[in-house]
Amino acid sequence: MTTKPRVLMVGPWPPTTGGITTFMRNVVASPLKDQYTFVPFTTSRPGKRNVAGDNYGYMAMFRGGLKRVLQGIFITLWHLVIFPFVLLVRRPALVQIHAPDFQAFWEGALYLLMAKILRCPVVFRIGGSFNHFWNASSPRIRNLIRRTLGAADVLVVQSDHWRRYVIENVGRAGPIVVVNNFVPATTLARRAEARPGVPRFLLYAGENPKLKGAYVVFEAARALKARGIAVNITLMAVTTPLRDEIAREGLGALVNQRDFLPHAQVIDLLRQTDVFLQISYSEGFPNTLLEAMAAGCTAIATPVGAVPEVVGEDGIAAFIIQPGDAVALAERMARFATEPGLVQTMAERAQSRLAEKFTDRVVAVALDRAYRTAMGS
Repeated sequence: MTTKPRVLMVGPWPPTTGGITTFMRNVVASPLKDQYTFVPFTTSRPGKRNVAGDNYGYMAMFRGGLKRVLQGIFITLWHLVIFPFVLLVRRPALVQIHAPDFQAFWEGALYLLMAKILRCPVVFRIGGSFNHFWNASSPRIRNLIRRTLGAADVLVVQSDHWRRYVIENVGRAGPIVVVNNFVPATTLARRAEARPGVPRFLLYAGENPKLKGAYVVFEAARALKARGIAVNITLMAVTTPLRDEIAREGLGALVNQRDFLPHAQVIDLLRQTDVFLQISYSEGFPNTLLEAMAAGCTAIATPVGAVPEVVGEDGIAAFIIQPGDAVALAERMARFATEPGLVQTMAERAQSRLAEKFTDRVVAVALDRAYRTAMGS
């Protein structure tokens, strides 16, 4: 009996949520499970939920209170201490490290260093706001970033956009493999029920609602109300500071609010949505957009990160607007509200595009190539 190669997958495992966690869960459930044995190694720390203001960058680690900061430092140090022992005991054929940006990148760099000292091949995956991380770094720090990426046997990026960005800005010469985020093919299902007359829009606000475009939605909602156009708008993953602000500004009648939800409930909510609002100012490769398309949603999206590669040409499977353009957002929302059948047509195209490009059956081939390249097979 042939033993399957072990892949030690380093990243934020549940109870942490988010794009990286979703990606890793999808990988271990994909057809690759028949070829590899996946061993999770968590880097999770206490969350920073209900933090006001921007929640990315180096200063984000200090938000959420002193207790959270001290817990996070202790847990991170513990993970770093036990990591080499896990390598020696589990003897993986490959280590896959998820290190998107800022402090998470440097933590991943330490895991990379230890893995290389112990002669383990490494697949190093970046994403998130890597471009902001690179732009915010000094020449000396950029050199360290470049050396870190150069030490990985294979660098994995989320899209052709990020591959070009790394080549043009960082200058990595080694193998770079594009592995898109994806959803299980089994999650695709056509809508059985008729769509309501009033279109249902959904935006994921999360820990950085400004970055995600929540305030642009508020402006568009006011404009649509002034024009007498009925829409149903829901904000998901609303933090306490944003909820308080909505109340102060009298916006409660314009938008529905939902808390942070377990993943299964997020999928249920997407299946009750017609148009997903992916109107961020910055993105890597948003998993929730893929899940929305799989659930039968079309989208209004901004052309940031890999989003254009996901949704395709404007007006086919989704509408594309510029970040911060509330006038354009209101106009596209009005079209969905006033043109019968437009939601259904565009949602069907979105689901077909997803099935062709972004399911586990398609993406597993690229990740398998990254693993085999790193292991030299």
